[in-house]
Amino acid sequence: MSAPLSGATAPSTLNPDRLELARVARRWLGASSPISVVRQALESETEVMPEFWPELVELGWIGLSVSEEHGGQGGTLADLVTVLEEWGLAVAPGPFPGSALLATLLDVHAPEFLAPIIAGAVGAVAFGGGALQAVDHGSTVLLTGEVKPVDGGSLAEWFLLPVVVEQATESEADADWYLIHRDELLVTPLRSADPVRRLAAVTAHNLSVSSDRRIPVQTHQVRDLAAVVQAAECVGVAAWCVSTAAEYAKNRVQFDRPIGQFQAVKHRCADALCRLEEARAATWDAAELDPSDEQFPLAAAVAGALGATAAFECAKDAIQILGGIGYTWEYDAHLYLRRATVARHLNGDPVPWRRRVWQLVQSGLRRSMAVDLPASAESFRPEVRSLITQLQQVDREHWNRELADGGWIAPHWPTPWGRSASGLEQLVIDEELREAGIRRPHIQIAGWVLPTLIAHGTSAQQERFIRASLRLDLRWCQLFSEPEAGSDLASVTTRAERVEGGWSLTGQKVWTTLATEADWGICLARTDPTAPKHEGITCFLVDMRNPGIEIRPLRELTGFAMFNEVFLDQVLVPDDCVVGDVNGGWSCARTTLENERVSMGSGSSFGPGLESVLDLSHRTGSTPDARVVDVLGGLLASAQALSVMGLRTTLRALSSELGMAAVGPGPEASIRKLLGVEHEQRVQEVGME
Repeated sequence: MSAPLSGATAPSTLNPDRLELARVARRWLGASSPISVVRQALESETEVMPEFWPELVELGWIGLSVSEEHGGQGGTLADLVTVLEEWGLAVAPGPFPGSALLATLLDVHAPEFLAPIIAGAVGAVAFGGGALQAVDHGSTVLLTGEVKPVDGGSLAEWFLLPVVVEQATESEADADWYLIHRDELLVTPLRSADPVRRLAAVTAHNLSVSSDRRIPVQTHQVRDLAAVVQAAECVGVAAWCVSTAAEYAKNRVQFDRPIGQFQAVKHRCADALCRLEEARAATWDAAELDPSDEQFPLAAAVAGALGATAAFECAKDAIQILGGIGYTWEYDAHLYLRRATVARHLNGDPVPWRRRVWQLVQSGLRRSMAVDLPASAESFRPEVRSLITQLQQVDREHWNRELADGGWIAPHWPTPWGRSASGLEQLVIDEELREAGIRRPHIQIAGWVLPTLIAHGTSAQQERFIRASLRLDLRWCQLFSEPEAGSDLASVTTRAERVEGGWSLTGQKVWTTLATEADWGICLARTDPTAPKHEGITCFLVDMRNPGIEIRPLRELTGFAMFNEVFLDQVLVPDDCVVGDVNGGWSCARTTLENERVSMGSGSSFGPGLESVLDLSHRTGSTPDARVVDVLGGLLASAQALSVMGLRTTLRALSSELGMAAVGPGPEASIRKLLGVEHEQRVQEVGME
């Protein structure tokens, strides 16, 4: 019995060709490996090759990321990851992931051995730990020992195995890798938590193997690629779990309400979605790189740190939300928990991956985030460069005025206040100004206020306030939140009563930033207490020098006062300072949420806070203890995933301009905001240590 699929199972890729590949893979798996086939594999006494294997070979998916000259499809790792994600979503049986991993490795390091794998001979890579011991005899090596567990090993014909040569290497990390046929080995199926795709132990006893079977690949290259391949399947597993749990929470009624309305269930679903999207971002990022790229090891380590753990935790969360039905053999949830459990075991504890992230970063490696702009972007550069030349010919004190009057401070705003710039043009402007060392002024709260005036203000209000604010001649504060109206902003109780010539405002605002410095405030007040709460609110512009205003700094636990309480006592606001319609203030309040610009952050993908912590650690000259290294590695992995979410948000906004299919908005922006706050708190905490 399968639960319906919903939005969480949308393919990760943003590329139109890969979106079509994902749709094809999903349809094919739905027809060739429905849940009945999965359950048949689950109940089978021994693992057998799926009936769909010849058709899979015919599709060419084993060689999806193999170059055409070597008999493959000429695709990329991202193409393979797209199919692997669908494989995890279907929790399909069969040794496809291991065969595709081996084919991808051989394509680069030993293409002469590729032909049988491309033709359908099953391959397996022993990346799960352990190594054979070897005695080097020059043209041959004598192998002894056991390697386990090997994913898909019970069906494999060809094994890529780690080999440690006696007196030549000291650790598994220094292993050589040999390609050996099943007939030369003892392959023993192992009892596995996931009977749908089983594990095996591989044993060699005084096996003489020609040295030409040695594959010139390093251990970290094998494990990095394996981590990405496995993370891709885990994203599919996690996506099914999140989607299934959320759908169940919407429909399961207890105490006359869907259980999804209960905060504990709602938060568990949200936490699971956050873990999924972190893993999705990390895996997508690694897949977009060529494995030969110098940044690939870092991206792969982040995927290794997040992928399998996300699948495991999301599977557990799904069963918790499903309740009793989730514990039954009949329901499919345990199939996904089994796949995730084995993946986590094969991938290893996330601690080593977090340590590897930290080690790579300490060595100076960084992941740069950038959008490959199309040729059409070049048409925007001459005008921006002309502006730069103009600015360089005047004193810096005049820059703000030049930038404001030319619409460069907020180029995405409509003319004449901005430049009505497309997302692509915004990125070009950012890039050119950054390279020229020109920083646009931060207009602070005006960045929220002015879009409201542009959308809802009168022409007189726009002329009076917008240009002066862009030039920094006027500063603003926001008078929205109240003691009983924080997140529920529509519950404001500040009264606005009609008087001659305008309105009299009385009430209390709280958490107001820059109240003491501001010239003006944008304020929400209730003009009709009898109307529904969203309909009886009006938006006002308040002169902060009005004698009826009292500002009290709100001292925080730090001892400083960043916020303020603002008390309004019969503050007169003239009619020409009403924004929009009377009782139409809610639409004004929402406008700011619809005016986010397209941008790409510059500098490190880890953010300045975490870079400062790393710099502090470096300057102390001592290596942090294992616990701190684990915490730092986890923060670095999360920071990179958050940065990738930002990149994905930008790509979605630019999809049409980049020649991509319109992929629509995704969850990344909201999740990034949620996780970003918690992440920064953890960064500060570890910095204090």
